[in-house]
Amino acid sequence: MGEPPPTDARCVGRRWVVSTTLAVLCALSVAAPAGAQPRASERATVTQVVNGTTITIDFARPVARGRANLFGGVVHWGELWTPGANWATTLETDHPIRLDGHEVPAGKYSVWMEPREDRWTVHLNRTWRIYHDAPVPLDRELLAFDVTPSPGAHMESLAWYFSAVDAGAGELRMHWGETVVPLRVETDPFVWDPLPEAEQASSVGAFAFDTRDPTTGGPMRVTIEVLREDGRLVGRWGRAPVALVPLGGGEFRIGFLRDGALFDVGDEMTLRVRAEGGRAVGAELLWEGRVFATGERVR
Repeated sequence: MGEPPPTDARCVGRRWVVSTTLAVLCALSVAAPAGAQPRASERATVTQVVNGTTITIDFARPVARGRANLFGGVVHWGELWTPGANWATTLETDHPIRLDGHEVPAGKYSVWMEPREDRWTVHLNRTWRIYHDAPVPLDRELLAFDVTPSPGAHMESLAWYFSAVDAGAGELRMHWGETVVPLRVETDPFVWDPLPEAEQASSVGAFAFDTRDPTTGGPMRVTIEVLREDGRLVGRWGRAPVALVPLGGGEFRIGFLRDGALFDVGDEMTLRVRAEGGRAVGAELLWEGRVFATGERVR
């Protein structure tokens, strides 16, 4: 007797032939190990920090593949569509933002759009883990607002990106084919809080440093003077004053001023003032949390 036939087989003459389906599945299991399967719409993420707020878009990237009628054809006019594919596109923010002027609390949301010929409607939904063709729970909708798309250069795979970012706002774009949907992202202004009188008094003074620049390795001889201005502290070295943004414990971030307002606050270098008996006696400069210079009070 010969070997028994395979369980998924058919008899052709006197030979048992494994079905095409089973053969293909076996071939795929060898060629594509688990975790390495390609997707027609590959997943991507875009993360941008705006004024200390981290905003992340997670989306899949469908491909145009020569289709000219992406909107009004592939995606029907008036159809509720997640701008991506597979699992719904999500927007996550760790602080409140305003999206085209609409308040969005910190959290994670699924993103949906209704394209029309003259205007589109953007929807954010509190249910973020949802497949693209599942019914959208309308009772979980956070907000909906209209936007006006604009033409752009051809984008073969759908993309989300920030086209512009400054100290307090940015422009987030959805772009596929020759259609761009711009969204204005705004954050709350950075508040540079005044300090109590006792904390001000224990930080003012001039401190001389003779060290090496942590970024270039070159000599760094500088006297940093800490002064009071309208209940806040500023530091002076070089031509322009800098804001000393309090972190607590006599430590300050270095903030840069434009027309008296903060436009940039670094987190790499900080100034720590050492005080005894309510009076500053010295200071330290830190780079990424590590002391690289110690200065004594000179006046």
